[in-house]
Amino acid sequence: MSNPKYRAWDTKRKKMWSAEELGRDQLTLSPDGKGFINVSSVSTKLSRCLPHLIPLQYTGRDDNGGMEIYAEDIVCADGITAVVTWNKRFTGFELAATGNRLGFFSDIKVVGNKYENPERLKEATE
Repeated sequence: MSNPKYRAWDTKRKKMWSAEELGRDQLTLSPDGKGFINVSSVSTKLSRCLPHLIPLQYTGRDDNGGMEIYAEDIVCADGITAVVTWNKRFTGFELAATGNRLGFFSDIKVVGNKYENPERLKEATE
């Protein structure tokens, strides 16, 4: 994937912002990758940091129904429910409950994410 794509969880509003919404608001990922910046077109001194927006990267893969899969999504893959996470060791996305790389699964469906559907986390950790 040449251009990373992100959506964001807003910890203040408890809302998920899509990549398209972030783009319309002209938000860009902060240099440390831990939040977003609203860059002012008038002066960079007027730019605002938005650390309450948690970046969630697109994995480059869609589920069987065509839904984009992002980090921290909860998926059902080949009968296993798990959270999608980034593994620094092999530099790729994996299903946290299994340690298997995301690309190894053929039957995969997004069933929520850990922010909007915390009740599904229990299924993913059992």
